[in-house]
Amino acid sequence: MPSESIYGINIELTLQDSFYYASREAGETFLTRPLVMHTALYYALGLFPSAFRIAEHTPHYVTHRDASKFGNEVYLFPGVASNEPSYTTRRFAVKPDEFRQASERGSANFKETGHMKMIDPGITFRTYAICDDKATRDTVLDELPLYARIGKKLSLARVTTDPFEAPIQEGSFELSHPIADLDIDRSTYTIEGGLEWERMNPVDLITGADLAGPHFEFGDDNPQAFPSDLRFLDTAEA
Repeated sequence: MPSESIYGINIELTLQDSFYYASREAGETFLTRPLVMHTALYYALGLFPSAFRIAEHTPHYVTHRDASKFGNEVYLFPGVASNEPSYTTRRFAVKPDEFRQASERGSANFKETGHMKMIDPGITFRTYAICDDKATRDTVLDELPLYARIGKKLSLARVTTDPFEAPIQEGSFELSHPIADLDIDRSTYTIEGGLEWERMNPVDLITGADLAGPHFEFGDDNPQAFPSDLRFLDTAEA
């Protein structure tokens, strides 16, 4: 019998350090968008097994999802900055600081410098973890870390949590929080219009849409609507 409620955790990550990852390249400037991909948050928050280095440089998201304790029981939304961040731009001249692969054009003297546009400390990113049952939610709540490291530089972030429960509703709603394109089942949800995208790596985000299907609302003064039946990289291959 399908659950009639969603058991969730409102998760906030407050940056203690500058935050950087190359989400967009504009000439020699590598920009950081005010988003944290859930593909990173699953590892940072301990829901997937974490490693500082992967020998083949290819994360196995679906394999880790299926092998992990919570991979198929918890859905984690991408993180969004709670307000407009301030930025600091720094020049780099060390190859590992940028987000490019080694040149395949031989040993020619190609430039390996540029600028990193980083988000300043103090900004808070908000994400949500949702489960079908209270027991799983409470177990996740107990195991979430007090601090996490995110971004290319493994920036430190303080983690705060607030559990909630919300009834599952049916019908049309306006998407209030980004979701990954590969997480939504088109047989469960109908996209009625207003589709907005954000091109991201490793998966694109749907940042706005009018949807129809199961959803829940969160918030007292200005409730926001979220799909309730999502699965991490549901349509991706291992």
